[in-house]
Amino acid sequence: MMTPDQCRAHLTRLEISQQAFARLVGITPQHFRKMLRQVEPLEIPRAVELLLPLLTPARIRRLVRELEADQD
Repeated sequence: MMTPDQCRAHLTRLEISQQAFARLVGITPQHFRKMLRQVEPLEIPRAVELLLPLLTPARIRRLVRELEADQD
């Protein structure tokens, strides 16, 4: 099971904010913050746990651009 600190480390490595990643994977930023809080965090979904190590900063930038283009 991924810890909040491990998740934060992946986000740092990927150069993406918590809010941007939450939008990218379809989780509200508020819910994602609850998963990463220090006291009584919510469980990080297994899909997120599996996805984070597979991503690269370049792939994240491309996915964010695609998401933003879809919103236009």
